[in-house]
Parts: sequence; structure tokens; C-alpha cells
Amino acid sequence: MDLSVLMVTPYFPPMINGPSLHVYQLVRGLIDQGIRVHVHTMSYGTYEDIMNFDDGDLSITNFKHFSFFRGASFDQPISISYVKSTIETSDRFDVVHVHDFPKLCNDTLILALKRFKPRKLIVLTPHGAGAPSPTYKISSKLYWSLGIPLKVLRSADNLITVTPLQKKVFSRVCDEQKISMISEAVPPHYFVNEPSFLEDDKLKILFIGRIIQEKGVKDLLYAVNSISKMLNNQVELRCIGPDYGFMQEALKIIKDLNLENTVNMLGLLSEDQKIQNLNWCDVLVLPSYYEAFGIPIVEAMAHAKPVIATKTIGAMSLIRHNETGFLVNFGNPKGIADRLMQFLNNPKLKFQMGKKALKSVFPFSMQNMTRNHIDLYQNLMVAN
Repeated sequence: MDLSVLMVTPYFPPMINGPSLHVYQLVRGLIDQGIRVHVHTMSYGTYEDIMNFDDGDLSITNFKHFSFFRGASFDQPISISYVKSTIETSDRFDVVHVHDFPKLCNDTLILALKRFKPRKLIVLTPHGAGAPSPTYKISSKLYWSLGIPLKVLRSADNLITVTPLQKKVFSRVCDEQKISMISEAVPPHYFVNEPSFLEDDKLKILFIGRIIQEKGVKDLLYAVNSISKMLNNQVELRCIGPDYGFMQEALKIIKDLNLENTVNMLGLLSEDQKIQNLNWCDVLVLPSYYEAFGIPIVEAMAHAKPVIATKTIGAMSLIRHNETGFLVNFGNPKGIADRLMQFLNNPKLKFQMGKKALKSVFPFSMQNMTRNHIDLYQNLMVAN
């Protein structure tokens, strides 16, 4: 069956975050399987020199964007041409696959498509929550209160969730029959054959994610501060990720706690540099207040590293507590610190957990993710 997909996403490399990398990998996988794919995205010029992504044979249209609020472009990018062109172009494709929700542009697009082209197949991968999170801004909570997000969810022909718990959340507001579950994936070069750790007297901690309050960076810094004092500075934390508005406050906390020699804020790194740091670390910590999936968790586990994470729907679906890592409560620096100390008190623990973690993530392959998407597209086309 011939198949063509219009992939619509506000974020795509060289802009780097979880959704953009997921879409990039999915597009690559689909093209490798002979699927015709075109990408509609928004241009983030400030990031174009940071990551040198080779788009090769990808077919991409970039649209300029703006924001009503200074500094808020990452939260709600606005582009009239992005919406207009997608509606006009959609007739050339079998499926329109929209990524990220709720987003004003995407929400407008989905509602407009269903009004003017009601038979057009729309697949939505939310990459987010089916309800407002406690950490949402007032404007986001107001947006939800208007009922627009629920209307968008119910307008899409299919929702793709990435974990069983996320599917359960969305099934409370949508018809469960139109919700699919397809896990995200990790590229093959992240996988190792067996656990490997650098042997020294230092506990090496890694954080991967956007430097933003919702990722729990502050909690991690206070946790590292408490064990650093007990260990006479035998601990190092490296944080990888772009600044999303919290870097200056994080640097201030580091300075106030005298952690300049303990914490390294590395910013956005290349894939090779990220893998080097996964090789270096003993444990990954992801103390987020919300994660639909948590791709750094799977990246670390594919590298046979244990993970400490908060009880998000993503982490609870990926981590087996006390086996492949530890789950802790939100906003709990002491809980993080206590779990970190277990790795120091029991040097064999990281090897034991790392080995189990590696075995648990073999299903998260690019091949499986790509095949599952193709099957879904084809089944929807037949049903339509």
C-alpha cells in the first residue's frame, strides 16, 4: 500500500528537545521503509548553529514564527503560515500526523482541518498531559478551562500515547478505541552489551533535559548539596540541556551553595558528547514534575545505567523500583539524596541495576516504533 504522511511539528532539528528528536527519528525510520514524508515545522534560527543536523534527503518546509509574549516562543510558537499551508497541502497526503499538544497552532490546525476537510485523517501524538499539570502557568490553566484542548483531543482520528499510564489518562477524556500506544525509541548506537563504570571514589551523577523549573533541577541541586557535604566533595553532577529560562536561577543556587566545583552545567551537547557523558556517569537522575515518557531514562538504561526519577507517568512505566532504578516523590531533595547514597554504600548496586535496566529496554527499538506507526496509518486508511 502506497502511503504518504505530512508530519506537522512546532519543533524539529536543529531545534532540540524531546519531541523534536522523536519526530526526527520517526521521519528517518519511515523514509527508510519507503514512506513519502514531508515535514512542516517552525524555524528557530538561534539554534541552527548549535546542532549540525544532516537533514540529507528530508523534505522540510520551515515557517517563521512569533510569540505574543517576549521569551515565551518555546511555550506557544505562533505561525499563521504554518497553519494555512498545512491545511492547503493536506490533500496531497494520506495522513496528517500532528505532534505536541496543547499548542495553539496545532489546536487551531486540527479544528480547522476537521471543519473544512472532515474526512482528512488526523493522527495526534500529544507528547504531554491529558489534563493541566500543577506546574502549568495561569494562562495554560485558563486555556484548558475554555474547553478547547478537550475538543481538539476528540477531533483527532487517533491519539498516540507512549506509555500505558499515559493512555489511561487520555482514556478518561477520549474514546479509548481511538487511542493507540506506541513507545518512543532509542537509536541503536545508544545500546551497550554490558554495564561499564569508571572506577574511582567519586559518585558521578548525570541530568539530561531542558533547564527549566518543571524538570526539578532545583531539587536535584539541593540533593547533591546535601550528599556533597557528607562525602567531602566526592560527588560530581553534570547537567546536559538547553536553557529554557531557569539557567540563571540554577547558577545562583550553585553559587549560593558553593557547588561551583561540584556541578557542571554543560548546556546543549552533540549526540556523541551526550553518549560520552552516559559512559562517564554512575546514575542518571530525572526529577521532573511531569514526563509523558522520559527519553533520557531509556537512553541511560540502554547504556546499562540505573535511573533515579520522580513518579511521573513516564518514569513509572519505564522504571521497576528497586530493580532498574528508584522512584521518588516530587519535590523531595532528601529522597533523591537518600537513593544516591545507596549507590555509594553498595558499590555493586549500580552493576546489578544497570544489567537489569539494559535488558528491560530492548523493546524500545527504532524498528519497532517505525513498524507500529506504519501499521497504524494503514489500519486507519482501511477503516476510513
